[in-house]
Amino acid sequence: MLIFHHVRLHLNVLARPPVRRVLYKQVYFTANEAAWLVAITGFALGAIVVEQLHGQYGQSREMALRLLGSLSFVELSPLLASLMMVARSSSAVAIELASMRVAGEVQELERMGLSVTAYLLLPRILGMAIAAVILTATMALASVAGGILLASGWDASYQILALERMLRMQEVLLCLAKATSFGLFAGALACHAGFSVAMQPSDVPKAASRAVLRGLLALFVLDLIWVIVR
Repeated sequence: MLIFHHVRLHLNVLARPPVRRVLYKQVYFTANEAAWLVAITGFALGAIVVEQLHGQYGQSREMALRLLGSLSFVELSPLLASLMMVARSSSAVAIELASMRVAGEVQELERMGLSVTAYLLLPRILGMAIAAVILTATMALASVAGGILLASGWDASYQILALERMLRMQEVLLCLAKATSFGLFAGALACHAGFSVAMQPSDVPKAASRAVLRGLLALFVLDLIWVIVR
């Protein structure tokens, strides 16, 4: 995508405090404010998976926890956390940029000689990528905690100290890589939707719906690609 090429060429602007402030704000509003929701969802997900594996399919508690660790980190957490992020934040990014475009703020930045890519696109795309990693890690750890508590009860401390038996470094790295790719594409599509509106206020809500729908579609397509190439 052309937008990624422009962003890569402007990575050096992260040394400028105004750009970093926008990046920090994007990470805060995308990740921090949604972390509790993602954590609760992950905790419930882990408990449900372990209950199904142990109660319905007869897996031992230890095997159920191992399957949960692999399934949560490799498949469920990156996709579900990113889906929640897209549903919550992609529309906000698209509306913000579309409103700036309609109000003439983007054109004013260009007249002042400021790079739109550096000050508007880069911090939002990188911010959503960082937020996707944070939310994915939160959901993955919460799901493992939920599964351990359901499976072991008050003996959960033993299982927590033995997490290395449930997870492999390859699975953790794959989890982070998938989350990063999901966040980058979701951020790029949200920015593209915001900048592609016509100069009419009535098109601002359309940008929000396009950002969410295209973001959701991109996540499933990317997840399929990861499954094929892995």
